Formats: sequence, C-alpha cells, structure tokens
Amino acid sequence: MLLDDVQDLQSFIGFIDGLRRDSEDADRKEALKPAGPYSSGWNGWENGSISAFLERAVAWTEDNQGGDPAFLADENPWKAAARIIYAGKYYE
Repeated sequence: MLLDDVQDLQSFIGFIDGLRRDSEDADRKEALKPAGPYSSGWNGWENGSISAFLERAVAWTEDNQGGDPAFLADENPWKAAARIIYAGKYYE
C-alpha cells in the first residue's frame, strides 16, 4: 500500500501494515549485511527504534508546519496521518 493510496480507515490500516512489512524486510537485510554507519539503512529506514521513529515523525511535522495551524488541513485526514507516520521512516 502506497502513501498516495490512503483515503480511508481501511487503506490507512493497509498502509501501516505495508510499512511494518517494509521494516521487517529491512531488518532481515540488515541481519544479513549491515548497511553501515553512514547509510540510510535498508529500504530507506533512518530510524530503527520506535522512539526514534515517533520522535522524527513529530519533528517532521513541527519542522514542516512552519507556524501554519492549517498545515495538512486541506488533505484527507487519513492521508495526513499516514504522511506524518511515514516521515518517521526517513526524516533525520
């Protein structure tokens, strides 16, 4: 499930499950061949722990909001939530 496909609860759940599978795949690859300290990690995972993942999702939102209280307000709320969660994967 791609981020752009998220429109409702069911597609949001599919997105989260896809993200989980992507993380599991990255973990398997990392176990076989570590990506290295200066790499973004397998499958683009910058933040491997749940605390780092959530912290970066919050940081992405705060950094991109730029004081605009309407940030993401025009977007479908399920897609906006998915976009915030997805940022936890890659945002440094």
